[in-house]
Amino acid sequence: MVRYAFSKVGMTSAFTQSGTAQGVTVLKMQPAKVLRHETLENGKVVVVVEYDTGHKNKLVRGWVVENPAEYEVGSPLKAPSLSVGQKLKITGFSKGRGFQDAMTRHGFGGGPASHGSRFHRSPGSVGMRAEPGRVMKGKKMPGQDGNVQVTLRNVQVAYWSHEESIMAIVGGVPGARGGMVFV
Repeated sequence: MVRYAFSKVGMTSAFTQSGTAQGVTVLKMQPAKVLRHETLENGKVVVVVEYDTGHKNKLVRGWVVENPAEYEVGSPLKAPSLSVGQKLKITGFSKGRGFQDAMTRHGFGGGPASHGSRFHRSPGSVGMRAEPGRVMKGKKMPGQDGNVQVTLRNVQVAYWSHEESIMAIVGGVPGARGGMVFV
């Protein structure tokens, strides 16, 4: 199945049929066209799609499909047929927060704040004794926070306009405003 690229417009609130308000994220579909078909060694066919992101560099992605005849080379990618209440899988990149200390990145409690403690925001002891004599892999340390791929499953469609290619998803979606997500 070809994945559709959407740009995140922002968040707002919408009312359900019962009258309760819920937070929704508004997404706008990016125009795309089929570049080419590629055949893999196992016989499966990959459809390569170019998404127009509005920037100088285009976004090119390929997806394995069962029926490549539906995707004619050079033709624009048709908008998906979605319905309100349908469950989707959304993939995007979370907001990058740069280099963070251990307390901010992992939520450590820190040390006492007063009485000359000299242990406030540091992660504490990280190594071991003579055996194994090293810091174990996966130790929660300071470093890059955010900017990782996040996939949300079973998110619900609150609104879909086929003509405008605008969709509203119940809840939040990874990334900043203007960021790309794949549905």
